Amino acid sequence: MMSRPAAAVDLAVIGSGFGGLTAAALSAKDGLTVAVFERHTRPGGCAGDFALGGYWFPAGATVVTGLEPGGILRQVFGTLAVEVASTPLDPSIVFHIGDQQVPYAATVADWQATFRHAFPGAPPGYARFWDWSHEAGGVVYGIGASLPSLPIERWTDVRRTARAARPSTIKVLPLLGSTVGRVKRRLGAVGHLEADALIDSLLLDATGARAEDCSAVQGAIALDLYRRGCQWVEGGTARLAMQLVRNIREHGGTVEFATEVASLEPKGGAWDLVLASGTRVRAKRVVANVPPAALDRLRARRPELPGAGDAWGAFVLHLGIDGDGLDAMHPFHQVIQSPGDLDADGASCLVSIYAGRGARANRWSVSVSTHTRAADWLDYPARTACRRAALESRLLHAAAGVIPDLDARVKMVRSATPATYQRFTARPGGLVGGLVQRPGNVALRAPGHRPERHLYMAGDHVFPGQGTVGTALSGINAYRDVTESLGLRPML
Repeated sequence: MMSRPAAAVDLAVIGSGFGGLTAAALSAKDGLTVAVFERHTRPGGCAGDFALGGYWFPAGATVVTGLEPGGILRQVFGTLAVEVASTPLDPSIVFHIGDQQVPYAATVADWQATFRHAFPGAPPGYARFWDWSHEAGGVVYGIGASLPSLPIERWTDVRRTARAARPSTIKVLPLLGSTVGRVKRRLGAVGHLEADALIDSLLLDATGARAEDCSAVQGAIALDLYRRGCQWVEGGTARLAMQLVRNIREHGGTVEFATEVASLEPKGGAWDLVLASGTRVRAKRVVANVPPAALDRLRARRPELPGAGDAWGAFVLHLGIDGDGLDAMHPFHQVIQSPGDLDADGASCLVSIYAGRGARANRWSVSVSTHTRAADWLDYPARTACRRAALESRLLHAAAGVIPDLDARVKMVRSATPATYQRFTARPGGLVGGLVQRPGNVALRAPGHRPERHLYMAGDHVFPGQGTVGTALSGINAYRDVTESLGLRPML
């Protein structure tokens, strides 16, 4: 039987995504009374997991970064004294373009050699571009590892962000208003269709933007992080989420699953959470690990969704396959089927492969994910059946180029659309991955995480954006605000 949280707590966290779990775990270790409320039956949010038809699948996020020495997730788990088993990946991902495979090697020299071999006709400016991405990405990586708090709204943000101040930081300041596309043109990294498609597809996955629109600061770290800190974790990000849940409970906190928060009301300097069951919980501080539109609903306001083109939905094909006789395979493959039209459905997709273990060694799970305009799936439901079937077929074709004899191995096929995400993750509009990271909404211009007094936001819609590393940093900043406002000194 589920234990019920106390009627009053120091911190209530709404949602068990990585931002909320990070804030909760750090706060619980600090001795605060913490309660986490999750409407789903598993933790992790869009980085969680689920079982279907005897197969295990990740809900969304698959590639793990941030567990390398000095990485943000490593700092979190190290502070919590939680051991995480991970294996560095080199290459981090394998690109499939036309009839060739291009492994994204970890070292700059290896990648430059691989790139020249794969794209012999690419102008020399591309070599300069990859050098730039490594140099600028390394500076931005160092800034991120210092755990800044942006945008600057309070003196505490200045104090936290000042840790990143060093001479190399000056080098990236001009990039704050620029795009990756401008940098490419300046360096002469233009004119090669397949090379541009590789860069665009990687940026789309990491930032939601192609080079032409992508913030140069965010693009530099996105391109470089895949070479700097990609790891394989058995069980993926969902396992990391469950480790955080256990840590919260070990320090006296509660994590309640299948428990929905229906509304959030200010009460005399504190907050009342009204659960769907009718139970009220008083909290001195609240961290909302939900998108802004979902917070609007909790506050009885009309939800405001990002504008058209400012956020993405996802379409994911889930396959259960018979893995008998298959050799070990790299887990992550980016398949680019239409280099000249990345805006087309399924033009670029990520194939994630999870081999079975033990008694289920032959039960392999495969997820094939791609970006899609969420509104198209929600506003015109009568048109989605044919579109769904067509996109399933295209993504299956992409996966067949990676996994031998796939058609004969498939035992189960399911797909998730933005409507699926809206239903199961309660994200209004079915939008995932936060805002498209353009110069106008990153770093100093990022959305703030303090909507009201003693209420803090975490997740992919606030600084620094999407991904488990980004949402973990948002949770660190929310945790800092909580502890400092209660007169404590934060551990990070």
